[in-house]
Amino acid sequence: MFNDATEMSTTSQTAGSLVNQEDLLAIYLPRMRQRFKTEVNRLTGGAMRQMLEGHADADDLAFLMSYLCAWHWLQRNVHENYRARVLAAFRNPAQEFLMQLLLSETAEDFTRGYIRHWTTQQDGGPVQQQQLLRLLASADDDPQQLADRIMATWKTLGLFTKEIKVAYADLARHERERYNNMLGTEDRERLKLVDELPDPAPGNMHFAKLGLIPAMGCPQTCRHCMFIWRPPKPKQSDPDRIYRLVDAMTDSVLFTGGDLTNHLDHFYNAIRSMRHIRHFAILLNGDFASDMPTTLKTLKAMADAVKSRPASWAKAKVLLQISFDEFHQEVYVNRKGTLEERIPVPKIANIVEAAPRFGKQIQLALLHKQTALNFSMDVLHKGVFDRLVKELGKRGHQVRVLSSGPSSRLKHNPAAGGELAPILKDASFVLAKYPDVPVLMTSSTIDGYGRAELLDEGETVKEKELLAQVLAGKETGEYFDIDLMFWFNGWATLFNAVHVCLGNLDEDGADRILARHRKDPLSHALQCFDTQLLDLYTEVRPDLEQRIGQATGPHHLFHMLTEDPQVRLHMTRRLIDAA
Repeated sequence: MFNDATEMSTTSQTAGSLVNQEDLLAIYLPRMRQRFKTEVNRLTGGAMRQMLEGHADADDLAFLMSYLCAWHWLQRNVHENYRARVLAAFRNPAQEFLMQLLLSETAEDFTRGYIRHWTTQQDGGPVQQQQLLRLLASADDDPQQLADRIMATWKTLGLFTKEIKVAYADLARHERERYNNMLGTEDRERLKLVDELPDPAPGNMHFAKLGLIPAMGCPQTCRHCMFIWRPPKPKQSDPDRIYRLVDAMTDSVLFTGGDLTNHLDHFYNAIRSMRHIRHFAILLNGDFASDMPTTLKTLKAMADAVKSRPASWAKAKVLLQISFDEFHQEVYVNRKGTLEERIPVPKIANIVEAAPRFGKQIQLALLHKQTALNFSMDVLHKGVFDRLVKELGKRGHQVRVLSSGPSSRLKHNPAAGGELAPILKDASFVLAKYPDVPVLMTSSTIDGYGRAELLDEGETVKEKELLAQVLAGKETGEYFDIDLMFWFNGWATLFNAVHVCLGNLDEDGADRILARHRKDPLSHALQCFDTQLLDLYTEVRPDLEQRIGQATGPHHLFHMLTEDPQVRLHMTRRLIDAA
């Protein structure tokens, strides 16, 4: 399923970007139709019936309420300029009236129209009519009374209660509060407890990797992004001091922080100053590649930094990681009501076309977020990857897929009733012009942080099976990454939980921070997904079951359980007492 080499090419055409609305519409409409179809199928396939569990008329309400939910979904996700065209693909005779009702101005109009439709049809119709007539009989055959009851039931579900802008603003406020509480009273007290513990292994430390965060920021507003509010960048920092510290403890570093296009000088300086590092990884969104000259200039600067290193230093290479998926390359409706591509595929094509020229110094990797397409080779033949292949084809390039491989675990397919299936995780491909310079593509799940908390259930792949195994105490081979991230504002945090801070480098010094990393019982409990943290959480918070239900996987769950500084302090104190 995942190991065949594939030739991909398109007829050579005039190179160019997607610049007109018709080109963008040809991407936008199928994408929105698929999202709509997936959501409706999820709701009518049992999700709505489950939400109505305990309601006396749940079976008869489920179909109607599914489409009432679909009406709200369209209001939130599809601009009014395009709703009719999105729904046009579903206008077969049996669904014509539903598609028309979904264009109603209000939810009440939709509900009244649905009741009116089935009460004016000849008896003996489909099951949906029989359901409606039973509901009407229970409302004394009063259509208005039934409509009021349906709307009252809808409100009890608590769905779409906030406008998306308000929901994003609330998430941003919570995130800002987390950052503002960093190293506050509770964290200081927690770290004091850690400082008083005996050091199990004093001395030099070595990490598989370490992270560097010059600043946290990105001009994009991707719907899946875990970061909404960005902490202010440091007014003063000493990158050289951090470089020296990190250079002594690892041979692999990751520069991250959203998109670092505006901080590339720090990356070049690190390459020129960290003599022991072999792998310099950086994560960018690709928006810098506005044209080929700019793209070549940026990649050449990276390559030149590598080539400038003295021969006596460790032989180094850049791992250039570019975000590339259905979210970063999404076609959306802008404030003017017209279509726009978030980070245009032609920009990614510029990078893919240019990178092989610097193959000795740069390894290009496209980072892709998993969707239902990943459950087959469709991920390489449809969606954003297909758009990339076609764009490269316009430029006369042929793409050859060298390899593809599945995840080590089966995962639930959100577009197929949640059935477990293998999922494509990694692939490599080359341009025929550069057969010896492969480009990597690796995909991962989206945890429900930040804006991703508001994604449709059917849009992303979740790790619920892995979460169940962790909660059952089974060995999974997975762990919570507690390697250190060093921020240029002084913070030292954990890779998988930037809210768990072990101190400020400028105030506490490297020796104390590293000792805390060795001693901190909370960090080490997180690393192994220690389930006793769940019990400790329940001692101070009443919503564990809600958190488990909300979690997209074990990493997300343990992240959520430790976001509150008071909870972190309590857990640490209890872990120390139990030792």
